[in-house]
Amino acid sequence: MVKYSFLFLFLVLNGCTSFKKDFVDCPKVISPKNAAEIIVKSENKLPVYIGFRGINAYCTKDDDIIEMEISVNVRAIRKDTKIEDLVPVNISIVSTDLNNKEYERDDFSYSQFLLKGSKIVDRETIFDLKIPNGGQVYLGLR
Repeated sequence: MVKYSFLFLFLVLNGCTSFKKDFVDCPKVISPKNAAEIIVKSENKLPVYIGFRGINAYCTKDDDIIEMEISVNVRAIRKDTKIEDLVPVNISIVSTDLNNKEYERDDFSYSQFLLKGSKIVDRETIFDLKIPNGGQVYLGLR
């Protein structure tokens, strides 16, 4: 009986590995000029620059939908490094269809910790997004 259980499990797991997604070119990610970098006030009311430092995206196709996994690196830069601080970060990523109507949106908010003595702090955030064929992707800070 155990031998048949292992055989059944092997067949099921082997069958699952045959579902292979095809990687495709990702749609261009657009960041409007006023949303790519901003100056915000920290918890201690000090100015902090927040901006995108880079993105990596991987896309697969499923029928007429492109599935994107995108890694966004956000950088915080400050002048006054004498104290620990927190800075609010709000990221929005939106996919649109051919008519530029919103298809899917993901908003993410967090407080980025700035360690005493740290002038530059990077943080990577990962999003999953669906985009219709011919659609676009917008990424911004608010």
